[in-house]
Amino acid sequence: MNEYLAGLTTEEINQDTQMIDESSTEQMLRLLNQEDAKVPEAVAAEIPQIVKAVEVLHHVLKKGGRMFYIGAGTSGRIGVLDASECPPTFGVDPTLVQGHIAGGDLALRLAVEGFEARLYDFLWGGIF
Repeated sequence: MNEYLAGLTTEEINQDTQMIDESSTEQMLRLLNQEDAKVPEAVAAEIPQIVKAVEVLHHVLKKGGRMFYIGAGTSGRIGVLDASECPPTFGVDPTLVQGHIAGGDLALRLAVEGFEARLYDFLWGGIF
C-alpha cells in the first residue's frame, strides 16, 4: 500500500474501539452508537465541498453525461447498490448511473483483498 493510502484515517486503528472484542454486548452497542454519532458533524463540516460536487454532477447530467461510482470494498458495494437502484427508482437508463467495484462482481459477495491500492493507482496514477 502506498504512503497516501497508509495515511488515511480510514486505515487507522480506532483507539476508542480497540477493546470492542472484549466488551459486553451493551458496551459494544454503546461504542458503535458513540462512533456513529460523529458522522453528522463530519458531514456538516464537508457540506461546502458536497455542494460543489452535487452542482458539478447536476451540470454534467443535464448536458447528457453519466455518473460512475468507482470504489473498493464496502464503498464499492454501496456504489454498485445505489447505481442499481437508480433505474427503478428514478426511471433512468441503466447506463446513466453505473457502479463499478474493484475486483469485479465477485467482490460484491466476497472480500477480494489488495484491490484498493490498484484502484487508487489506476484512477490517480499515484500523483498524491
